[in-house]
Amino acid sequence: MEKGYKNLGMLLLVLVPITIIGFLKTYLSQFPNFEKDPGITIHFHFVVSALWIILFIAQPMLIKAKKYYYHRLLGKFSYVLFILILISFIPIFLKQIQYNYLPLTILTTSDIISVILFYALAIYYKQKVQLHMRYMIVLTLVFIFPAIGRIFIHWLDFSFMQNMSAGFVLKSILLLGLITKDKRNSKNYIPYVIGILFFTIRQAAILLAFYKII
Repeated sequence: MEKGYKNLGMLLLVLVPITIIGFLKTYLSQFPNFEKDPGITIHFHFVVSALWIILFIAQPMLIKAKKYYYHRLLGKFSYVLFILILISFIPIFLKQIQYNYLPLTILTTSDIISVILFYALAIYYKQKVQLHMRYMIVLTLVFIFPAIGRIFIHWLDFSFMQNMSAGFVLKSILLLGLITKDKRNSKNYIPYVIGILFFTIRQAAILLAFYKII
């Protein structure tokens, strides 16, 4: 593993408390006796998303420990998990369409597209470790920011657009920092550039929909 990323697995452990805090008020604190059961589809989506986050943490740790067989084994398991996460998005997407709120529809649609795009790129470049790892890092951002968004909304009382704007700024800062780091070390930072372009286009589309320009 690259020297600058050798402790990536340990750094990603921060995803655990972020996820717990993000889902504490609306989900975890009520489990298993919900005042209003969110339904099997939400439970299913939470479980497969949690498994993705565990996978993100475990994979770089396995590489650092030189456990390449188990890294490849989990990589193959991710194919199944990828299908499950897409299935879990379907009822959520259909339910959100019923709200007839275009910014929310764009958000959910872009989440689905980003999962497909960055996972597909990571798998396509699985033999090119630099690119594979960086696309997986961008994919990690896709999965962790819903939890961060819930912290903004349920703990800090952000509005929908305040949440979207704060999330976009944070992602941009993180990706620009990674681009700067890789550029300084003469590494391939193209995945981060693609990531920031995608998130910028998404933010622009949400803003246009919010102000009813589209």
